[in-house]
Amino acid sequence: MNHNQPPINLAPGVIAIARRVKPGSETAFEEATKGVILAASTFPGYLGSDVLYPSSKRGEWQLILRFDTPEHLQEWETSPICQGWIARADALTVNEARVTRVNSLEAWFTLPEIPNAVPPPKWKTAIVSAVGIYPVSYFMPGVLRPIIGGLPLWLATLINISITMPLMTWVIMPQVTRLFKGWLYPSQ
Repeated sequence: MNHNQPPINLAPGVIAIARRVKPGSETAFEEATKGVILAASTFPGYLGSDVLYPSSKRGEWQLILRFDTPEHLQEWETSPICQGWIARADALTVNEARVTRVNSLEAWFTLPEIPNAVPPPKWKTAIVSAVGIYPVSYFMPGVLRPIIGGLPLWLATLINISITMPLMTWVIMPQVTRLFKGWLYPSQ
C-alpha cells in the first residue's frame, strides 16, 4: 500500500445557484438552464441536477448541480464551457448569482421561496428526512415485490434504491420540506 497518495475524497460536490430572471426572459433562462445541465452532464463525476422554480414571478430560480467529488465540481466550474453559460445567464438575470456550496443532503432542504436561508440544524434535517424516508421504505418493498421478488438481493436492492432516491429527491422531500418549513426555518 502506498502511503504517499492523497486520501480519496468520497464527499460529493454540490452547488446551488440562485438567480432572479429579468421579466420577459423566463423562457430564454429556462432554455439556458437546460443547456447548463446538458453541458455539465458531459463532465466527469456528474451525478444529476435539480431546478427549483420560483413560487412567484419575482422569485429566484435555483439550479442545483451534483458531482461525485468537490474536485469534479471545481473542474466543471472552472471550465470555459461553464464560464460561457455563466455569461449567458448574466445577460438574462437582474442579480449576481447567489452561489451556495451544499453538503450532503442539505439540497433536500433548499426552498426557492426562502432565498439566503441558513440551512436548518442537522438534527432537524435528520428528523424531517426520517419523516420522508419512513413511508417510502415501508411501502416500497411491497410495491416492488412482484417485480423484484425473484431477483438476487443485490439486484433487488439496486433497483429499489434507483427508484427510491429520485422519488425522495424530486417528489417526497420537496413536499415534506414545505410541510415542515415553519419548523425548519422559524425566523423566516
